[in-house]
Amino acid sequence: MNKIIQYKHHGRIVSVRDDLKGTHRQNCLCHQCKRFKPESRENNCRIANLLYSVDVMCGITTPVFECPKFKEKN
Repeated sequence: MNKIIQYKHHGRIVSVRDDLKGTHRQNCLCHQCKRFKPESRENNCRIANLLYSVDVMCGITTPVFECPKFKEKN
């Protein structure tokens, strides 16, 4: 069974399985999409911006596995 650990993320203490901590980027489709521009919120994907807002508001992390707007980076 995996160990549950706690750490500070987006300003609050959250719980995560220790084997999943830090793996969001490897598992999230956004990080392979040309529409994903997190450093420029006004040019970023609208879906990614919405998910990020929910993530910060709720203190969660939501990797994306499916997306109708996905465009592969060159």
